[in-house]
Amino acid sequence: MGTNILNIGQTALQAAQMGITTTGHNIANSATPGYSRQVLVQTANPPQNLGGAFVGQGVSISLIQRQYNQFIGQQVNAAQTSTNQIDAYYTQIKQINNLVADSSAGVTPALQDFFKAVQNLSSSPNGTAGAAARQSVLSTGQALSSRLNDLQGRMDMIRNDINGEINTAVTSINAYATELAALNDTIAKSQSTTGSPPNDLLDQRDQIVTELSKLTKVTVIPQDNKYNVFIGNGQPIVLGGAVNQLQVSVSPTDPTRTEIAYTSNGKLTQIPENGLPGGKLGGLFDFRANTLDPAQSSIGRIAIGVATAFNDQHTLGQDLNGQAGTQFFKIDPPVVKPSSSNTSQALLTASVTDASQLTTSDYRLQVTAAGQYRVTRMSDGVITNATSQPVTVDGVRFEFPQPPQPQPAAGDEFQIKPTAYAAAGIAVQIIDPNKVAAAAPMTTSIPSTNTGTGKISNGVQDSPVATNTTSATATIGTVKTDDAFKGSAVASPVTLTYSGGNLTGFPAGQVVTVTSGGTQTNYNPPATVPYTSGATISVAGMSFSISNGTGAPANGDTFTLGSAIPATASKLTFASATNTLSGFPAGANVTVKNGNSSTIYTAGTPVPYTPGATYSFNGSSVTLTGAPANGDVFNIGPNASGGGDNRNALELAKIQTANFMNGNSTTIQGSYAQFVSQIGNKTSELAVTKDSENKMLQQAVTAQQSESGVNLDEEAANLLRYQQAYQAAGKLMQIASTLFDALLNIGR
Repeated sequence: MGTNILNIGQTALQAAQMGITTTGHNIANSATPGYSRQVLVQTANPPQNLGGAFVGQGVSISLIQRQYNQFIGQQVNAAQTSTNQIDAYYTQIKQINNLVADSSAGVTPALQDFFKAVQNLSSSPNGTAGAAARQSVLSTGQALSSRLNDLQGRMDMIRNDINGEINTAVTSINAYATELAALNDTIAKSQSTTGSPPNDLLDQRDQIVTELSKLTKVTVIPQDNKYNVFIGNGQPIVLGGAVNQLQVSVSPTDPTRTEIAYTSNGKLTQIPENGLPGGKLGGLFDFRANTLDPAQSSIGRIAIGVATAFNDQHTLGQDLNGQAGTQFFKIDPPVVKPSSSNTSQALLTASVTDASQLTTSDYRLQVTAAGQYRVTRMSDGVITNATSQPVTVDGVRFEFPQPPQPQPAAGDEFQIKPTAYAAAGIAVQIIDPNKVAAAAPMTTSIPSTNTGTGKISNGVQDSPVATNTTSATATIGTVKTDDAFKGSAVASPVTLTYSGGNLTGFPAGQVVTVTSGGTQTNYNPPATVPYTSGATISVAGMSFSISNGTGAPANGDTFTLGSAIPATASKLTFASATNTLSGFPAGANVTVKNGNSSTIYTAGTPVPYTPGATYSFNGSSVTLTGAPANGDVFNIGPNASGGGDNRNALELAKIQTANFMNGNSTTIQGSYAQFVSQIGNKTSELAVTKDSENKMLQQAVTAQQSESGVNLDEEAANLLRYQQAYQAAGKLMQIASTLFDALLNIGR
């Protein structure tokens, strides 16, 4: 009996000792990240049957169990993934929000200062004040350019920082994956050897999964005693003891863009940006794709918009030297990057043909087959298919050089960024203040011999290109130009000759596109183009049509595309008998606009006189008012000097309030305000979401800690309880020893 009591006391002593050890282990790791509280699980030993009664045999330790709830753990990891994604996005977007909304660092103050200088010039084009005003236009233009350059540079720095953070995150993911694989093997071996779970190793493994979930979305599938870990949208990174390492790579079409690939069976596979959602990586990718890229392109679109509009009007003016205005701002063309996997050496060219139609998207052009092209707008996936070139999408023209230059092969791919880097290259090209074109290149006057009350406005220049023709039987229509013409080296005038049903004389090295009845045909240089009445002909950024008049053109007839600067000298004469005007330049079509109504009168057609109407021809526009008498004339001619003339400066000042951005729907400052508003709204949205995600994470962690966390008060109570149990077990063993000694003495 004494021996039995001693054995029972011994098991009780061992259990109390193990309880003290377990409690001490909990206390020691109360601040250890990922540690789960451990509990001693005791089981009564099987009783012994003695004379029909079952006598207890003490206690045994069946398990030291960690208090871990797998489902709550998954909730914590999911909350970590969401919270860190929002945190990463919010941290980055705050930089842009602070940058663009700053009243001293944003674009708005620079825009306002620039156009204020232009308005001052329009008020004081002469003398000392005029010289100062011209210099101010150059200085504030340079300040505006610098502000746009700085914004572009800051966004480039943010992009580089993101590339660095992606690299760091990939390094951490690979390290965690390696640790997980090693722990998988160690845990499996330990459990197969002892039959008991290695609690501390299990905690370490789960903590690594939690740390991994801060970087990207993690899915864990247990198999036997091992974890199979998948990240993002299902990319396996740990399969038992095997690791698929991630690798930082460079986008094949954009060397400034860091992407992620993984190696499997010796093969490198690119992971799409949206293939790694959640966590810090997901936040960085979301920010780059949904905020940084559009923001950079928005700034570039504003740079192109203001520079193009100002250049267009400036080239319609005249400087103090009596010369036509030149390009005020330098604008870089769209950036085109061929894919590193292309099989040909072909180079794609891109140019902006209509700045008002520009979006903030990048584009991908794929050569699907010989002469077959697919252009994808990357922002929304809209596809434009074409069977000929040039291909024009959203105001951007794409074109491959003609032979003997290398031609594209099927499967070749190109990325085009029309606006992403435009703000980096914008600059003021004019150095001499005298070359600021504040004047108009035309003058108007009324001779003193007029007897009526007719008046003529000062007139404005509308277009850099006008038309005339030497053909008596056919008419060339109004020439329209786009930005490709402004940037081309085509010299004016261009004279086309009709011969044997064809047109010749097109600019050297330029592809000619003819559109008729919805069919587009390209003619390579040197081009001989079949004549089709009414067809639209496009070459070097110019578009026009030639139509049969009294008949088809005769051999030798010529059609001249001539510069409208300086203006053609004209003497408009009023005939009261027919209420018409004559004397318009030979071959010029005349557009008469009265209110919202416009009528085109082809060359040689009588033009009626309407008081208050605007008459446009050869790129010039004048407004006639009053009641002229029979034989009264209105003189129009070139401006002899740009001094004392502010007409083009007034037109330049109007650009500030003109709707020529975003599909002609808003002004420059309106477009910038929309951009700033979008950034601000997204920042506010993320701030609210961030607070919400943090609260959800706190709730999940609290729920986890309530079950798995170490409560020092509870452990202190357990320590006291086990201490008392240890003392009681020791007393029991002492009593058993005394009884045993008594039995031995009786035996003696």
